[in-house]
Amino acid sequence: MSAFRSLVLLALATPLFFACSSEPNPPPTPEADPAHIDPPPQGQGFQIETNLFEVPAGVEKQDCYFFKVRDLAAANGLDPESPVYVNRVQIAQKDGSHHMNVFRVRTIVGLDPANGAIQEGKDNVGECFKSANWADWPLVANSQIDGKLDWTFPEGVANEFMPDEWLMLQTHYVNAATQGTPSGEGKVNVNFWTIPKEKVKAQLGTLFATKQSIRVCASNPTPSFDGSCQFNSDKPVHIIGANGHFHSRGKKFDMFQWDGVSVEQPPMDQRFYSSQAWDEPPMLTSPELDREVPAGGGVFYTCSYQWQMPEASVGCDGLNALDKQGANDCCYTFGPIVEANEHCNIFVYYYPKADDINCF
Repeated sequence: MSAFRSLVLLALATPLFFACSSEPNPPPTPEADPAHIDPPPQGQGFQIETNLFEVPAGVEKQDCYFFKVRDLAAANGLDPESPVYVNRVQIAQKDGSHHMNVFRVRTIVGLDPANGAIQEGKDNVGECFKSANWADWPLVANSQIDGKLDWTFPEGVANEFMPDEWLMLQTHYVNAATQGTPSGEGKVNVNFWTIPKEKVKAQLGTLFATKQSIRVCASNPTPSFDGSCQFNSDKPVHIIGANGHFHSRGKKFDMFQWDGVSVEQPPMDQRFYSSQAWDEPPMLTSPELDREVPAGGGVFYTCSYQWQMPEASVGCDGLNALDKQGANDCCYTFGPIVEANEHCNIFVYYYPKADDINCF
């Protein structure tokens, strides 16, 4: 064997060793901001957003932001003098959000866009905390989950906004005992994507109702409450979105298709929504949800609870101070404070839009 061939075989049989780099590992890629979404391109929609705001430990913060549809349209390449038709909604929130809602402004009580584009509330102080201020303001969109929601309505279904309308974005963050805000900061972004008027086949309708008579008391620790809302429509409607809401004493939330007549809970095969989560209840949307309700029908809903000893920062004295009945029974009653009040709220999206809805 030649010397050259021997050297080649020796090289092939010898393990190869590589020196390890002394360079440090590259820094990790920064996590994407959960509250960021790119706005729609010019002429295809608009974005509304909150500031980045602080939510210190022990604080509940609820702020209201106002936006004029005409101004949004003009700034985003849409005709500011014509209605806009929204067929897709995207919502993004930083972790710790208790809820965000967008409403159309109607009757002015104590919450008025003339008083400023941003109106802040903290620990139940401020007009943005008073639900009577928006009692007749129709729902536009809502989310109770951290992170992002992206929902395109069925083809041809759209929410119509008029140029002179005001929209109000309400954000509620909690950094207390039952719910926390990890970063100590809150932020919300919402995108509304539009379609041309000629593509609209049906207008989206929304339903937002609250059961304000709820009482979860030490003397009656496992109560249930129910309510109903009837679409005054002479044609069937399709329910395509649903979301329920209560606070940490809530145990189960159900919604049913309702015939508009019976006073009893509908049978279980009529149920289209169920949740046992209070802090991030599921949001059901089309195409997974599409429930046809016959003409004259509506929605029946139930909320059940388990009483809990209030947090030390509230105590039974704090609950009794909020109880309008003055029963001194240590009761959670209707109100906005997560630590001290309860809710039983429904959010329903449907089409075609009904001109009138009765809730009981």
